[in-house]
Amino acid sequence: MSWSEIQPLLSEGFLDTLYMVGWSALVALIGGLPLGVLLVLTDKGGLLQNTPVNKVVGAIVNVGRSLPFIILLIALIPFTRLVVGSFIGPTAAIVPLAIGAIPFFARLVETAVREVDRGLVEAVQAMGGGTPTVVFKALLPQALPSLVAGLTTTVIVLIGYSAMAGTVGGGGLGSVAVQYGYQRFETTVMVATVVALIVVVTAVQIIGDAVVRALTARRGGSGADSGAGKRLARLGRGRTVAVAAAVVVPLALIGYGLGSGGDDKQTLKIAASPTPHAEILEYVEKNLAEKEGLKLDVRKFNDYVVPNTATESGEVDANFFQHKPYLDDFNEKKDTHIVPVVNVEVEPLGLYSKKIKSLKGLTSGKTVAVPNDSTNEGRALHLLADHDVIELKSGAGPEATLGDITDTKGLKFKELEAASVPRAFDDVDAAVINGNYAVDTGLNPSKDALAAEKVKGNPYANFLAVKDGNQDDPRIKKLARLLNSDEVERFIEDKYKGGIAPLFGAVRG
Repeated sequence: MSWSEIQPLLSEGFLDTLYMVGWSALVALIGGLPLGVLLVLTDKGGLLQNTPVNKVVGAIVNVGRSLPFIILLIALIPFTRLVVGSFIGPTAAIVPLAIGAIPFFARLVETAVREVDRGLVEAVQAMGGGTPTVVFKALLPQALPSLVAGLTTTVIVLIGYSAMAGTVGGGGLGSVAVQYGYQRFETTVMVATVVALIVVVTAVQIIGDAVVRALTARRGGSGADSGAGKRLARLGRGRTVAVAAAVVVPLALIGYGLGSGGDDKQTLKIAASPTPHAEILEYVEKNLAEKEGLKLDVRKFNDYVVPNTATESGEVDANFFQHKPYLDDFNEKKDTHIVPVVNVEVEPLGLYSKKIKSLKGLTSGKTVAVPNDSTNEGRALHLLADHDVIELKSGAGPEATLGDITDTKGLKFKELEAASVPRAFDDVDAAVINGNYAVDTGLNPSKDALAAEKVKGNPYANFLAVKDGNQDDPRIKKLARLLNSDEVERFIEDKYKGGIAPLFGAVRG
């Protein structure tokens, strides 16, 4: 990709990252600060010593910190939808980001508050100060430099979390790296996003360190004061500066958050895989849609589940990424009601190898990688069986598994997530790769495959799909007509050169 193509991606990803991290950091500050203070106050010897409360709060914080963020992200989808009305987009990503950050920051607050000299606390108490006075006149002011340092660390952790949120539709620099760098094998994009993330993290660390130094200097702190030990001084204006630094940045992002992603009933929201589906839709958006009075909002996903669940829930109006066997299996297992509207293209599955020149070289002892999702694994096994590489039992359907192989002919199989199969290309003797991922890798099934599916009569055509009942939406009809236009046919043929083939035709009913 050229720099002119990369720059808009980085700009949008940067704004999404700032928005997600800024708001989640603010929520973590509001939620984690009282939790951390409560852990200190209710601990043994604390001002509000209460062992049961301390253990309960400590357990909640520990559970929150122990959950891997990606698991928390998925587990919170129902709650996220309840809070913000959707689990897609930067605003939705704030919910799991904040919930994941609160217990992390709470422990940092606890550590910072425990550093405060016990003698200062006793002095405030001797002058008649109660618990609120001790907290707001002694503990928090004296721990302020450490609290700012802890908030800085939390923000940096959130930047890392935001990259994971991006993989399920959250957006941000992490999403750009995965979708346009890793999945499309664009090293330039990957390097650019890594550099951008390093710049952001470095800037956050420099600002945080500067605030900590300023607070320490304002209070006349000595060298010992700036370390991890005692932090003694008077309450000063530095506290206001630090709190402002933690709050103003997120508030400055409100305009971006409120001004983006608004619901426009004239705009058709479509979930799509990055290649080739989103590319085809983007071509339509840039070249054809305006003439028809149609606006498209293309939302990219590497995941094969979220586009359908989002279509079912109404968070997007349609999706474009799948074939009929996969959809039938999904509807049955997930109790969804997604229906195809119109075929667009087919991505022939192919068997590729860097180590052998023909199928005859695929002898006993060789290892073959296959995609591990139900329909694509069955599809891969049928491809191998059709070319006498293996034998499948009679009646093995489209969801055939390794257990349906009656004769492996000495071959070994490695099951991998479809997007990861090309990455394992060098580590196996051969690999069955989905057409879209093959194109990303620079492979063309019509030229490079040892064996490939036929285009004509292929049951795995990818199509535009909607929730049942929305087929007659005028916007859907317009888009279906454009996706089956001569212009789109030429675009697919010119861009993918046989690696992906147009396959038009209605599939409704």
